[in-house]
Amino acid sequence: MKRVIFGAVLLLAGGCSSSANSTATAPLRVGTVVVEPREDINAGIYVGVIEEENSAALSFPVAGTLIRLYADEGERIRKGDLLAELDPTSALQARDAAQAALEQARDACGRLQKLYDAKSLPEIQWIEAQTRLRQAEAAYGIAEKNLGNCKLYAPFSGVIGPRRMSVGETALPGVPVLTLLETARVKVRFSVPELEIASMKADSRVRVGVPALGDSLLDAGQLEKGTVANPAAHTYDVRAALPNGDGRLLPGMVCRVTVTPAGAVEELAVPVRAVQQSGDGSRFVWRVEGDSVVRADVRTGRFVGNDVVIEQGIRPGDRIVVDGMQKIGQGSKVVLQ
Repeated sequence: MKRVIFGAVLLLAGGCSSSANSTATAPLRVGTVVVEPREDINAGIYVGVIEEENSAALSFPVAGTLIRLYADEGERIRKGDLLAELDPTSALQARDAAQAALEQARDACGRLQKLYDAKSLPEIQWIEAQTRLRQAEAAYGIAEKNLGNCKLYAPFSGVIGPRRMSVGETALPGVPVLTLLETARVKVRFSVPELEIASMKADSRVRVGVPALGDSLLDAGQLEKGTVANPAAHTYDVRAALPNGDGRLLPGMVCRVTVTPAGAVEELAVPVRAVQQSGDGSRFVWRVEGDSVVRADVRTGRFVGNDVVIEQGIRPGDRIVVDGMQKIGQGSKVVLQ
């Protein structure tokens, strides 16, 4: 039915063209396209979103009052940068107390050492003194570590994501303060209908266009297909890695994903409206040669969206008319819009 309707439209358009005045002296303004071979005619087109390669919700291992935040959302930081700090007063006092206890235990152990060497100290008392020293050393180590844990450092380079706390709030162990996103490499994630997921191979060619970056095209890596469908939409999540050394790609950017089957053959396709049909049923397009147009008979193939594949009649690099052909005829002079 679609081809019958298409033929009827072409016949009507062809009738208009055949009645055109090809002897018009004034050049006619027309819209054109240059035909180029394409591999992506059979490609699937999807809407995707950029995601970080890795993310970490950073938290303090100790409780305390948040007194400083050194990084804002969206700020790029390096591994080892100081990100946040708790009030160290309590941890500092605990460390000083543990240090004093350690010094006392060392002094006591040193005094008892002389008695033990002189065999004037029972063995059990000497063992107890050594045990107290080891306990004091362990307590000091814990206090020193807790003091160091009052500062939060970046475990890897990346971009600061959402901040979960503000200065003055009480941080609890394991409760996220901020999120760090690793963006040296990112992934594009898009949803594929269940009817198409089986035909999507890992070696398919994936190209990503990002409107936020001026529609620049990027080649993605191998596809990673999800194994669990969305029960409501009946789609599967698919991901592909993207290099991001310059850091231009940010998590959340919307993009256009084109997936072309591996080994796809280049074909020629033109907008459906460019193809005309004459009274005898033959189809043709108007090809621009110099400052005029000539009729080029074509053989059409399958429809691909708003385009139709041309199997014969035109070559790569040909410029054909797609708009303004209603008044043109063989040899009509034209100017390009």
